[in-house]
Amino acid sequence: MKDSGIYYSLGALLYIAADNTNIIDDIIFEKFNIPFSLAFSFDMTSNDAEADKAENVLIKTLDKLFVAKKERNFYIPKLFIRVLSTAHIAHLYKKFGSLLDLITGFILPDFSISNADVYIYEMQRINSVLSTPVYILPEPDSMALLNLKTRYNDLYSIKEKLSTYEDYVLNILVSTGNVLNSFCVRRKVDENIYQSKPVASLISDIVTVFATDYILLAPAFEYYAGIGWEEGLLREIEFDKMNGFVGKTVVHPKQISIVNDAYKVSSIDYDDAQSVLDDKKIYQVCANVNDTRINEPRIHYSWAMQIIFLAKYFGVKKY
Repeated sequence: MKDSGIYYSLGALLYIAADNTNIIDDIIFEKFNIPFSLAFSFDMTSNDAEADKAENVLIKTLDKLFVAKKERNFYIPKLFIRVLSTAHIAHLYKKFGSLLDLITGFILPDFSISNADVYIYEMQRINSVLSTPVYILPEPDSMALLNLKTRYNDLYSIKEKLSTYEDYVLNILVSTGNVLNSFCVRRKVDENIYQSKPVASLISDIVTVFATDYILLAPAFEYYAGIGWEEGLLREIEFDKMNGFVGKTVVHPKQISIVNDAYKVSSIDYDDAQSVLDDKKIYQVCANVNDTRINEPRIHYSWAMQIIFLAKYFGVKKY
């Protein structure tokens, strides 16, 4: 497992268009529930001209944030840019320059064995000259992974390539929208992603391959209003957590508080985690603090470490 809190601190990752001009005031005046992370996406651009225009808007946004940061104290989320391609990385470095010091990382879409080496090479190049590290969030190409004949080999090949750059892999992002679309499926507000067996199988394989060495961020839940959306999101997060995910991509600011509350650590879990990590109790099997379950350091150590990291970022529930 990862032994640094930064890997557990993405929480709710909110996607917005790179040319969103309102987001800077939302950040400065703290209009969203905190903590959260923010991803600037160029997905809505259809050609080079539109991408260039969106980049210019994003430069102004980051520059305004840089100035505001010096003038007042406010929560600055971890900021990410979802690149368009492998070539986009070098282009952004050349165009954005020192403003990239404000960026925590790049989201690398359609990550596969065919482009992994180039992605990693480009990131190594810019990290060799930037003053602060820029992490990567690979997003495996879920459509390519639908091929059952090659899925396992592809997943392990991707993991092997990432191992050369492991410390810079902040999270693995899992997206399922394209896969659901290929099956002509759209879940209802009271249904969760794990009820689609082919998608659940894909998620399971990705988690099985990567979760022992990396933190994984769960796919988005598309509902953010209407009857039952909060319950639906909470229900899916419980499945996310049981399947090894930490945090979740969100599509609307209203979802942030739901994710944050769901990942708050219960007081029982926190007390048990501290007990498991107590050096004096190493290898000692004993009942937990309220005598309802067994704490065994040999089995529960990694779980306990993760609970402590989550408590630092999301907090501990009072009940």
